[in-house]
Amino acid sequence: MSNLDPDTSSVQSREDLSRFLLELAERVDAGSFPNENESSAAYTRAAGYWVRSMKGFFLNRGEEVPGDPSWEMIAMIFSAAFTYE
Repeated sequence: MSNLDPDTSSVQSREDLSRFLLELAERVDAGSFPNENESSAAYTRAAGYWVRSMKGFFLNRGEEVPGDPSWEMIAMIFSAAFTYE
């Protein structure tokens, strides 16, 4: 994980996800997190494409591909959608 990547491993509950998303939005607004998708439609589309290809993301990292989404996985989806084209 680079300095730009938010730490999704701490997202274990609904409250954690809420905090994560609010902090992520603050980082985007402050310009400290890269954002390739500035419109809601582009962001949502990127999230969908990332979910479609996330199997490869985990396999490339040598990690097990998750089954049912956890709070952490949902946080990863929101995070990835900002930079996934």
